[in-house]
Amino acid sequence: MASPELLAKYPPLTSLEALSGLPWIAINTFYQHEVRLRHQASGQIVSTAITPCLSTDSLYVARNTALAGLGVAMVSSWTVVEDIAAGRLIELFPQWRPASLPVHLVYPWARYYPTRLRKFLDLMREIMPDLAGMQRPQSA
Repeated sequence: MASPELLAKYPPLTSLEALSGLPWIAINTFYQHEVRLRHQASGQIVSTAITPCLSTDSLYVARNTALAGLGVAMVSSWTVVEDIAAGRLIELFPQWRPASLPVHLVYPWARYYPTRLRKFLDLMREIMPDLAGMQRPQSA
């Protein structure tokens, strides 16, 4: 994803290799020196080298920095659905996707979990895949 303001500063992107020439905001737990993209129709996988101008572990920092026009970010689609619809961010190569980022629900271990927590976990497992921008994991 990138803002129209950032893209206006660079020549039009005609290939995945051109992504290497853009400033990147990296989610440091997933994208540090390269991004691997998979073509939705053919299944072809391409790796592209990146040089981050900023690394973060926060999807929201990456999103907000991309909105400010400071770089390209690859974030979970549910965080940018509204920004794409409003034209604040642009999907650069929509037919190419990175592997889905995982969602973790973290809670302390216990011998017994309250009904409230168990129901919450069940609800999250049920509704998360159907939220806007979420994708069910693909089998390997």
